Amino acid sequence: MDIQVLRTLSAKLGITDQRVVRKAEELLRLLAVQGGTGSKFSMSAKTVICLDIAAATAGALIDKNMGIKLSGMNRSQYVSTSQTVSHLLKISPGVCISDLCITHSATNARDFACQIIKEYEKDLQNKAEVDITLPVFQTAAVVAACGVMKIKVDKRKLYESSCSKRALYTKVVEAMTKVAERLQSTKSVKPGGKRSKTLVELVEDHMQDSSAPKKGKSDDDDKENSEDEQDTDFEAWKKKILDSAAASKQ
Repeated sequence: MDIQVLRTLSAKLGITDQRVVRKAEELLRLLAVQGGTGSKFSMSAKTVICLDIAAATAGALIDKNMGIKLSGMNRSQYVSTSQTVSHLLKISPGVCISDLCITHSATNARDFACQIIKEYEKDLQNKAEVDITLPVFQTAAVVAACGVMKIKVDKRKLYESSCSKRALYTKVVEAMTKVAERLQSTKSVKPGGKRSKTLVELVEDHMQDSSAPKKGKSDDDDKENSEDEQDTDFEAWKKKILDSAAASKQ
């Protein structure tokens, strides 16, 4: 292992924390023991990936685009190789809903994402046993929550946090999106309930009723008396509604 290469690449990735660099050095040595140095990817690629993993375990992030460029790979190759290295090193990057929401500026989706993953786990209880703490499930819950809540996030970067194959990731996201839509519909529309009309809507309804023509009023005197009565009724009704609205705010 070339220590100088490690230091040069860490500097280009903007990594200044020496603990991350030392961790990456440790991972490179371990990778060599596990036979990873005999793999087809280059030393630069292995070094960048180990720096990426080391940063993730320390709760830091690297410039992923720069990392991919320095590795000499395309994005899909980089993600796949990172997964292979993580598997060889027996490391599962610590990914959780809270951190993902903070990193991707989607903190409003955190609570809903937690609800989604809990409901998803309930749905699977009688079908399969899964570890929902795995990155793929944590990431999929955030993606599903943001999708339903119309919060814009970088889905490509979120996928990179999932540490999973694209097919599996897509399947989990689709399943959690269905859960999210179900929860959202239950939350928005209460069974058997109807939306209450606003004060403005009630006033408009009353105005329409009051302005409707009355049958059986043919002479002018009766018409004038009817209009006076309607005005009086409306004023009394309006006062009652406004008093009720004011009382409800106290």
